[in-house]
Amino acid sequence: QPSTEQGTCAQCVAGKYQGGSGETACFECVAGSYCEAGASAALPCPSGRHQNGTMAALNLSMTSEDDCVGCPAGAFCSTGAAEPTLCSPGTVQPNASQGTGASCGAGTFVNASGATACLECVAGSYCEAGASAPLPCPAGTRQNASLDVMRGVEDCITCGVGVFCSVGSAHAT
Repeated sequence: QPSTEQGTCAQCVAGKYQGGSGETACFECVAGSYCEAGASAALPCPSGRHQNGTMAALNLSMTSEDDCVGCPAGAFCSTGAAEPTLCSPGTVQPNASQGTGASCGAGTFVNASGATACLECVAGSYCEAGASAPLPCPAGTRQNASLDVMRGVEDCITCGVGVFCSVGSAHAT
């Protein structure tokens, strides 16, 4: 109630909240949250959703959970996200409206932010879980052709006598 000598307290309008007693003003709803009429706290957008950027750009308050928008594929939105977080290299999110990203599995990698799929490891290299780049087999070793997926440096095999293998060799020369 901002005025003196009043018989009742005024309810905060939608888009504002007040959590204290005896206060004279309501607070603007915080980024990544919505405030219904009479709110005593800003309620965060749920996991997998984020603040509506169009409403924010127009300086409009979010007043219900329906105002929160789904996170795009290639990104994730934790609870109360003001905007999506792009998946970092080594992680992906193939689905929209998700709260977390996922690491690329062993034998795959992704070297870009915001990816929706992991790439197969390249010949002569290995890819550990969560790899952001294929790592080449060291000089003197090569790809183990008997393995479908090379997951670590220990999967690279030593070159035999009479041949050599440069860094990243798929076959002995």
